Amino acid sequence: MLKPFYQGKLDTFCAIYAVLNALRLLYGIRVLKARDILNETLMGLASRPEAFRAVLTQETDYIALVDNLLRIQSRAYPLDIRAPYVQGPQPGPDDFFAACKDWLAPGRGRAIVFRFLRSLTPDGGPMNRHWTTADRVDGDILHLFDCSHEAEAILNINRASFVTSADRVSLERLLHIQPESARFLRVPF
Repeated sequence: MLKPFYQGKLDTFCAIYAVLNALRLLYGIRVLKARDILNETLMGLASRPEAFRAVLTQETDYIALVDNLLRIQSRAYPLDIRAPYVQGPQPGPDDFFAACKDWLAPGRGRAIVFRFLRSLTPDGGPMNRHWTTADRVDGDILHLFDCSHEAEAILNINRASFVTSADRVSLERLLHIQPESARFLRVPF
């Protein structure tokens, strides 16, 4: 069984790992190739100190980093990349879940990379900002091929447990998926 690449406990590179795990799902890339891509990405960031600092200190939403990484890697690993929620109205949770379920239907060889924010209370800000890769939907559960192996890691998301707008976070729904970050990926042939 294919396992995701795991992020280090102290680093802030989950957005890069989300893309690497999508490439693992879609193309079966192995550890050495993933390490090469990670190193190339970090070297590229290091050449731009402000961008590198923003990544290290989480002062970015990482969307530009994800888009650039997908664009660069699609030269070696062709990808059909769709970003349906970048412009226009944002979907509600049910519409977002339905889009994920349709995209990740069995046998299609697809993945979705996106960012979520997790809060401890509805009135506090997010305690965790994380990028992940979704690989399948079973019933009302969106399964994640995730880079975290922390005890409190989110490895699946119930249809009724998240919102798609920060102002809708509640005690019952402390997880905010940011639809504008979602990149729906597939091999184009």
